[in-house]
Amino acid sequence: MLNALRNSVGSLGAKILLGLLVLAFAAWGIEGVFAARTQTVAAKVGEAEIDVQAFARTFDGRLAALRNSTGANITAEDARRSGFDRIVLDQMATQTALSEEARALGIDASDAAVSAAIMDFPQFKDAYGKFDRSAYDASLRQNRLRQNEFEENIRKDLARDALLQSIGNGTTAPRALAETLYKYRNEKRSLTYIALTPADVEAPGEPSDEQLAEFHQENAVRFTAPEYRKISFVALTIKDYAASIERTDEELRETYEARLDSYTTPERRRVEQMVFDTEEEAREVAEKIAGGEPFAKMAEARGLSAQDVSLGTQAKDDLPGALAEAAFAPDEPGVIDPVGTALGWSLLNIRSIEPKKVVSFEEAKEALRLELTTTEARQIVPERSVDLDDQLAGGSSLKEAADLSGARFAEVAAVDATGRDPNGDRVTALPDDPEFLSRVFLTDVGEDPTLIEGTVGDYFALSVDEITEAALRPLDSIRDEVSGAWEVAEREKALEAMTKELAERLEGGATLVEIAEENDTEIKTAGPGTRTDRSLGLSSDLLAAVFAAEKNQAVEGMSADGLTRLVGRVAEIDSATSDDDILAIDRSTESYAARLAQDFVDQFTRTARERHPVQVNSQAIDAVFTTPGGLGY
Repeated sequence: MLNALRNSVGSLGAKILLGLLVLAFAAWGIEGVFAARTQTVAAKVGEAEIDVQAFARTFDGRLAALRNSTGANITAEDARRSGFDRIVLDQMATQTALSEEARALGIDASDAAVSAAIMDFPQFKDAYGKFDRSAYDASLRQNRLRQNEFEENIRKDLARDALLQSIGNGTTAPRALAETLYKYRNEKRSLTYIALTPADVEAPGEPSDEQLAEFHQENAVRFTAPEYRKISFVALTIKDYAASIERTDEELRETYEARLDSYTTPERRRVEQMVFDTEEEAREVAEKIAGGEPFAKMAEARGLSAQDVSLGTQAKDDLPGALAEAAFAPDEPGVIDPVGTALGWSLLNIRSIEPKKVVSFEEAKEALRLELTTTEARQIVPERSVDLDDQLAGGSSLKEAADLSGARFAEVAAVDATGRDPNGDRVTALPDDPEFLSRVFLTDVGEDPTLIEGTVGDYFALSVDEITEAALRPLDSIRDEVSGAWEVAEREKALEAMTKELAERLEGGATLVEIAEENDTEIKTAGPGTRTDRSLGLSSDLLAAVFAAEKNQAVEGMSADGLTRLVGRVAEIDSATSDDDILAIDRSTESYAARLAQDFVDQFTRTARERHPVQVNSQAIDAVFTTPGGLGY
């Protein structure tokens, strides 16, 4: 709602007036597109009305502003298809509802205030900053606006501005609110702990048949085989055709030679530069460097940072003439003699040299072969798809259509929605196109195959021959799997009970050192960090427990990786009460006050819309875009 408010009435204060005036005159300099229309009502807002011409002018102005901001040639019809007309009308309705509220409260703008606002508008001033009556009159004529109509709009803008300012101004936020929120977000805590894994508890032993059967049923989803489908299909894929196309080494080498520049990386040098007014100054510094003074130290003495002197790593063509010749003349890194440039005398330091690199033909050959064959395949596949489509439309089976069109035919006994067979292996015969599997599971058994163009340029048609519904796998067929899962679950339950018991011992007086020694593990520390700091490595539940506990209180819970459980004490609590925190709280109080003010305006605007319900005259709006000479151009 806040965004809608900003769009409809602007921000508080004078920006509202300026924004509305800018929108009102956004179409200046553009030939008017409004033919004489019958005065009809575009919408009613309570008892007030928005007439069609006002809507058309506003729509046209905002469309012109949209074109200017995006650089796109957006037609009125394009804008309307995206709902732009409804957005404009909704904003006008909000402004009208607020104007009605201002009128009901007796809030009005004086003639002097209206005059001052108009005279202060930049579009109406001459080159000397004075109000230009002729510019004002010309603008009104160009936008088909009468003076009294425009000035009445300004009067309403000012009244709305005063109304909204009276609602938002003077809003304060309780400092206690800002302090509470700030401390909640910025309080930091640390945890000293030991970490235990399921391997640290005793093995649960062998499960009974009853235990396995119960675990199998309780975790039925985990042990349910997915739906499988038996399919047959024909595919014309770019990958298949590319693999069938031959390219000789001679052809590849010819292409390689023609593209040699793209396989060549020119020599590049990392260069630093100091610029002097005279050659004498440059040589004096060069002599000091030759005597052992570092280039960086001499730059620092002249008030230059490393960033100031760095030209980065450049190719010869990236540098201007004399500078390029000088920088690429030496064979080794180092400081070179001063060189005259358009900016003065430059002292260059060549930090490093990256030699020219050329990807050899042998290195580029296979990638080049794949590129050329794939490009040719992309031209062949759509052509072949016409033949395949004709065969299928003529009643040929998938196998017959494949033989006659040169496509690939295949049958798959069972595949799930992830492309795997009942053994969990990837079914490699499937086309790579992600659209294929989606179509497999949207097709019914016996449905006639139709040719489909995939998302990567492949074509395929498929038939679903049989569906094996998802079903719970029998316990006897997966006993070892269920038994292993049961053992893991039992260890996890035992580990949770163990860490809870250790936490109780800590609360009873035991030390973390004692418990660490008993479990042959080391004490670690997480933090300090805030309650949203995921780098602490704590699960969300454990993080919440840490911030709910007192200092030195024992806590336990899962780590963020879900593999280990932690037990320890809250070691440190930083309650965000430093001098810097106090200043930050004061600043946030001001921010919350601004948000509250905006919320008050937001709520008032919603209420105004509710008090003045909008009735849209769709026929009148349509006429704006369909009447000859209107906006439908």
